[in-house]
Amino acid sequence: MNDEIVQDFLAAADAWVCDGYSSDIRYLCKVGDGGVTIWDSSVTLNPLPATQDLSFRVESANFMIGQLQRSAEKKKVLLRLLSAATNGALELLDKRLTLSLDQPLHIYSEMIHRDRWYSELHLHVSGSISPMLPSTELSRIDNILRSSQPPFDGLTDAAAWLGLSDPATANQPSISIRVGPPVDMIYERSSLTDDRLRLTLHAHPRLDIGRIGLAVRAIPGNGLDGRRQVSSEIKWGRARDGRREGVAEITLQNADNVLAILMIENSLVRRQWFVDSTKARNNRLIATQHFDKDLRMIRQAVMESPDSVKFEQGVAALLFLLGFSASIQLETDSPDLIVTTPGGRLVIAECTVRTSNFIEKVGKLVDRRGALSRSLSASGHPAPIFAVLVCRLPRDQIAVHAEVLRAQNVLLATGEDLTRAFDRVRFPTDPDRMLDEALDQVAGDAGPRYRE
Repeated sequence: MNDEIVQDFLAAADAWVCDGYSSDIRYLCKVGDGGVTIWDSSVTLNPLPATQDLSFRVESANFMIGQLQRSAEKKKVLLRLLSAATNGALELLDKRLTLSLDQPLHIYSEMIHRDRWYSELHLHVSGSISPMLPSTELSRIDNILRSSQPPFDGLTDAAAWLGLSDPATANQPSISIRVGPPVDMIYERSSLTDDRLRLTLHAHPRLDIGRIGLAVRAIPGNGLDGRRQVSSEIKWGRARDGRREGVAEITLQNADNVLAILMIENSLVRRQWFVDSTKARNNRLIATQHFDKDLRMIRQAVMESPDSVKFEQGVAALLFLLGFSASIQLETDSPDLIVTTPGGRLVIAECTVRTSNFIEKVGKLVDRRGALSRSLSASGHPAPIFAVLVCRLPRDQIAVHAEVLRAQNVLLATGEDLTRAFDRVRFPTDPDRMLDEALDQVAGDAGPRYRE
């Protein structure tokens, strides 16, 4: 299974990566007699150069941390970098970083998930579990980093800056690999109006556009005529500012909504819904879009804003669009949201934009669920209460906490779930059914305790 996943990843990377891609390598490592051993690391390849060079390195006799950014790399160099990383090694200019190989490497990829919408290439390579660092060593590393250039307030601060796991709290060494696509849809410059879909795409200037596939599906459409391959209808301009723009004007029939599917050969890049707002069927959506065109403010609050209050407000607005009744609580000793379904089911939710307070949020959620359940029982209205933690981060960045959530009977909504929720708002939805779907999703791992 591992070999098959790696082969699919490398084959897709060969089709995606072009001369001129940029690379970003980040690492936290232990230095010893056996060489430089990875605690945690990441490799990211993108079609555009970084807006700012953030390369640095801090090293001592016992550890090495840093970031290496390079622009305009040759394709063959980048493919060698990816191949080495799939085998547990990172090649820097003057150093070789490796995962501990006491046991076979473990391979995981988001590419096996069938419901992804934005599908950058991904591979997570994990080595053998390492012993937790002793407090004395952590203290020495912290103080070295405080006096380094650039300075960091200890290992936790450095790990947060690099977006890596803190070796003080995680002991599963890994290399996380991501490759951005050389072509994508530009949502803000695409639209569906009066059965006419206009799509704008940006592509890397060195990408062979013959590898691009574009399909559309109109809803309700006109039978099979609503399902078409349309890559031949893209009109490409000349490359400017490091990208090449393509525009497709596609005439459809009976198209209230259109699903556009962008591919590079056999690899998915993006699936994207477009809705004709004049034909939207969800009255809540029509009313909201009257004041917030294309839901831009709600999307920004949910998917981008670092403000936790804005995040809570955005999640409440998104739940409203999906047919739930969501109330933001003003009392500090209460859940962030109290939510009900048309069927009368009760949900309490905590919202967080980061993982540093994850365990604290779960604890509060469990305590408040218990207190509310006792109050309802005492009033003669016992009812099941569902607890949900909403976190904007991708699921793979929260995986370390999954067992805690299962043990506490808490449902989790991640960044991927929020993206899917925005894609559902254009249709009338059944909130009770959505809650059942969430329960069914975890039933295989968690068993019947998640059920009423």
